[in-house]
Amino acid sequence: MSSEAEDTDVVVLSGDGLIYEGVDYAYRIEEQLSASGLRSSRHDLTASTITQLTPARAYLLTGGTTSVRSDAQWMRSAVDLVRRLVQRSSQENYAVIGVCLGSQILAEALRPDSIIASQEIEVGLAEIQQTKDPSIWQVVPAFHYQSISPALASVEGVHIEWRNAHTSVQAFSLGKQIFGCQFHPELTASDIDNLIDYNKDVIAEWGGNVAQAHQTVRQNEAALPADLFRRMVVDRIPER
Repeated sequence: MSSEAEDTDVVVLSGDGLIYEGVDYAYRIEEQLSASGLRSSRHDLTASTITQLTPARAYLLTGGTTSVRSDAQWMRSAVDLVRRLVQRSSQENYAVIGVCLGSQILAEALRPDSIIASQEIEVGLAEIQQTKDPSIWQVVPAFHYQSISPALASVEGVHIEWRNAHTSVQAFSLGKQIFGCQFHPELTASDIDNLIDYNKDVIAEWGGNVAQAHQTVRQNEAALPADLFRRMVVDRIPER
């Protein structure tokens, strides 16, 4: 991926950790962006305090393993950075999009103390419902054990777009260009199977069942939308 400003459509703000061995949280996102004809550069959120970013049509925060509630300096810097990005997004006409941990960082930037513990992990291929019309549903790749508080909707202009019985905020938006999704639109059913095996200890620690998680993949993989990443991410990136 090019790091030259004139070649960058999307700056991928990368968190820590691996989805599974050899695949970090930015890798599949970069693949999906490239397949959509979008040029990306990567900035590691954990490496240093960020004072300036390459101009781009969108800034996309990946998943990761460190809790937003952590005192880690890079996490506090990331929340501050995203707060500044959101404030300038309309004036400078770019999108700010968060995936899983990225959506939690975005929610925290909009409303402090927005991240809450889930009663148990959500992992596998999950069904979610559209908030304004619960008869509309879709299957999404899921892996999270903390969630966004529904109190986020108290922020002026924020809309909760998707939910399910496990997670009351599966996706939210603020205007046309600010969007966060708790799920992973970049991942395939095969990726989720690999993720489950790689994270089996984490799944057990958070009250999940590895066999049941794999079963959700078998049950729902045929319904996993092929255009999920386009609809959730690409279509929200403004034209230049």
